[in-house]
Parts: sequence; structure tokens; C-alpha cells
Amino acid sequence: MSLPHARYIVLHHDGAWKINLDNKYYGPFATQAAAVASATDTARKASEGGYPASVLLMKGTDFETLWTSVAD
Repeated sequence: MSLPHARYIVLHHDGAWKINLDNKYYGPFATQAAAVASATDTARKASEGGYPASVLLMKGTDFETLWTSVAD
């Protein structure tokens, strides 16, 4: 059985940068860069634990993949 894909979504929410994972918000972070760094560090750890993981930046209704452990 494969593990679920952990998608760490970095977004600006309620006036602050936050990370959304499974519809739960983490943060706030002072800057986008700080949120991305935290999400990437956590995603790498999840990947090392066997989870497929990605960090996505939400831009309006679009998403930009910033880091992923999943091969195309």
C-alpha cells in the first residue's frame, strides 16, 4: 500500500504567509521565503520517511511546484 502524497501549499492567507497541509494551516511566517523554507524542510523529512511530498506555491488559482520528491 502506498503512502498518501503530502502536499505543502504555501499561500498568503488572512494577511500572513502560511502553509496548508490537509486543510490545516501552519504559521504565520514573516515572509514567503520563510514559509517556503519551512515547507521544503518538512517535505524533505516526509520524503525521507517514505511519503511522496511536494511544496506548492499558490498564486491566485494556480499552483507552482517549488520542490517535489515525485518523479514525472
